[in-house]
Amino acid sequence: MTPHRSARIHYLPTRTDEQDHHQRLELLEILARRQLSALFQPIVDLRSGAIIAYEGLIRGPSDSALHAPLQLFKVARACGLSVEVEHLCRRVVLERYAELQLPGKLFLNVSPDMLLQRDARHGETLGIIQQLGIAPEQVIIELTENQPTYDYAAMREAVRHYRAMGFQIAIDDLGEGFASLRLWSELLPEFVKIDMHFIQGIHQDPVKLQFVRSIQGIAEKSATRVIAEGIETADELLALGETGVALGQGYHLGRPASQPLRAIPSQVRRQLDRAQSADYRARSAGAIQYRWCDAAGARTLAGVPPALGI
Repeated sequence: MTPHRSARIHYLPTRTDEQDHHQRLELLEILARRQLSALFQPIVDLRSGAIIAYEGLIRGPSDSALHAPLQLFKVARACGLSVEVEHLCRRVVLERYAELQLPGKLFLNVSPDMLLQRDARHGETLGIIQQLGIAPEQVIIELTENQPTYDYAAMREAVRHYRAMGFQIAIDDLGEGFASLRLWSELLPEFVKIDMHFIQGIHQDPVKLQFVRSIQGIAEKSATRVIAEGIETADELLALGETGVALGQGYHLGRPASQPLRAIPSQVRRQLDRAQSADYRARSAGAIQYRWCDAAGARTLAGVPPALGI
């Protein structure tokens, strides 16, 4: 009879485990060598055509799987290195902004979690910009909501602290995410950015047009300036002319670049002038309303009542 032998189970690393390990090593190398680069995208006054600010964006090494910011921050969270990555991103953007001496203000992306970090509350960002000769009044803290915000009291206190130092506040991707409308009412930011979903195709969608108008109406009551994100075509830009939204950002106005535009192209300037004309706004509103009535009629024929109040 064969004597009993205790079984041994050997666990072999899976391909996913190996990939995770490789990406962690790659991320640690990026942090050690500061292998991040800053891009800047202009934010434009849709009335005057002037570039009033730039959003600072970040990219990993061009030959890396961590080149795109979404993947970079996803791996950082999985590795428990979000704080270190965001600190480096912030410093790289601020250093490049100072080096380029860009006109206008800087929209600096900060996650709500980072805003509540102890070192942030004790002036870590202020220390960097003082070293670089940037005034706090030049910087807008743009809150990017990657996960739900629950401690609104702590957020209000953190924002109060930043404002006392001279910074302004913006909320990114309004209309998308977890609780951006609640965050707006709690923090009363100086700027809100409407999520690009509501901008793309706005010239063909009366519901999106009404949403943007409504947001602009709320903004006027709360002394907030609205930025339309994701403007990618002339038609979208022209449709925004009748919403009252004063600021815009998107590929049609200027792509993110390491050496960004200092002025918008003359063709875009002519489109802005056209969008501001009363005659064009009247024709545009009529065309969008016609499409709305046509769509509402089609739903009624199909036995679906049109939405009310739009």
